[in-house]
Amino acid sequence: MPNRTANLPPASNPWVDGKGVPTIPFAQFLSAIDSNVLGPLVSAANDAAAAKAGVPINGLYQNAGAVRIRLV
Repeated sequence: MPNRTANLPPASNPWVDGKGVPTIPFAQFLSAIDSNVLGPLVSAANDAAAAKAGVPINGLYQNAGAVRIRLV
């Protein structure tokens, strides 16, 4: 299973600048998701299901097409 947290920008990085434009680290992260650099995302209904599927805390999974971050 690919490491789904390896390319995450630090949480302290802003997602957008003062003009609402995505910052470079966030834009690169979105490109990585779009190009499957992170591997196909696990489909899970919630954090508990994602955990059962092997997604680590702070790892990514998807639910109905929305990318989610496992928190618990």
